[in-house]
Formats: sequence, C-alpha cells, structure tokens
Amino acid sequence: MGSNRYAARLAGGMFLLVIAAVLVSSMFQGGGISPSDDIAGTLRSIADNAVGFRLSIVSLAIASIGTLVLASMLYALTKRRDENLAILALACRAVEAALYAIGILSVLILLSLSDEPTAGEQELGAVVVDVASLSTNVGAIFFAVGSTVFAYLLLRARSVPVPFAALGVVASLILVIGVPLETAAGRTTADGASIILWLPMFVFEIATGVWLLVKGVRTPDMAAVS
Repeated sequence: MGSNRYAARLAGGMFLLVIAAVLVSSMFQGGGISPSDDIAGTLRSIADNAVGFRLSIVSLAIASIGTLVLASMLYALTKRRDENLAILALACRAVEAALYAIGILSVLILLSLSDEPTAGEQELGAVVVDVASLSTNVGAIFFAVGSTVFAYLLLRARSVPVPFAALGVVASLILVIGVPLETAAGRTTADGASIILWLPMFVFEIATGVWLLVKGVRTPDMAAVS
C-alpha cells in the first residue's frame, strides 16, 4: 500500500510536470519548430531567439525524463491488472521519451546553423526542421497508444474515478486515429486547429494528475470489491 501511494503521487506530479515542460518548451521556441518554405527566415528567427531555444532544450529534457518516470509509475500501478499490457504501454511511452532526444538534437543543430548559414547549410536546416516536425508526430503516435493502454488498465482497476479513466481511453483513441491522419496529410500535430484533438487529453491528464497527487490511488483489494 505504501509503494502504491508513493507511485500514485509521483505519477500525478509527473502528469503535471510533463505538460508544463512541453508548454514551456513551446513558449521558449515562440510556438515551436514548424516546416517552412522560407528556411532562411526560419534560421534567422532561431538566431534572434537563441536564448529561448536553448532554454527549450532544458524543458524538453525535463519532459523526456518526466515521461520515463511517469510511465514507470503507471506501470507499477497497473501491472497487477495485466502485466503484458502494462509492459506494452511502458514500452510505447519509453519510445515517446526517446523521441524527445531527436527534438533536442534538432534544436542544437538548428542553433549551430542559424549563424549566417551558407546555401548548403540552409538545405540541411530544411531537412532538420522536417525531421523535428515528423519526430513530434511519431512521438505523439507512441504516446497515444501507450496512453490508451494505461487508461484502459486504470479503468479496469478502478484506480482513479471511472469518468477520468473513461475520458482517458476516449481521448487517447481520438489521438490514435487523428495523429496518423495528420501525419499522412503532412501536418504537425497540436499545431493550429489540430490542437482541438488534444483538448480531451489535456483535461484527462490534468484531472488525473491532480487526483493522484492529492488523493492517491485505490488499493487492489478495494478495486476488486467494486
């Protein structure tokens, strides 16, 4: 029971920390790195906001580590319900965390290219921007699958209020379908109008994070009674 309380409160804190870190990173980058036909203008913008982009690297690192901690704690809370599914969800969230590293490397490369780039460096910069954009979508796909499984296991175990867990399943499935479609259409997820797809997930993660942080999680015995 003591380990469950610890894992639940740490998971709740990580839910909120990861959301905050991602939002802060986007804020430091002035909205993030998006594909642009004017790569020279993009590199100039990065050079003008070099401090912000460097701070975004710190935020992305926090988001990556926080995601790993969150996934580990959710695994600890759900493995008794179905260990195989919990391992699958943990693996998906681990891939998501690893893809943050691509975002960090992309920012570092773009910062190095942003100081009076040559024509060849501009071409390389355009490729890096595209890779950064695509890595965001790929990471979101793994996030969506992992979140679906964890939310389903939380729902089965009644570890959090049923409306929260049910919202998590629905919100995750929306992303499982929506993000691949956005990727096929060449759009960066959570950019522009597509942010609407993410609103149910934001509500789920904030509500569940606060609940776990304040209330903790129900024990397996209590969940089995209901």
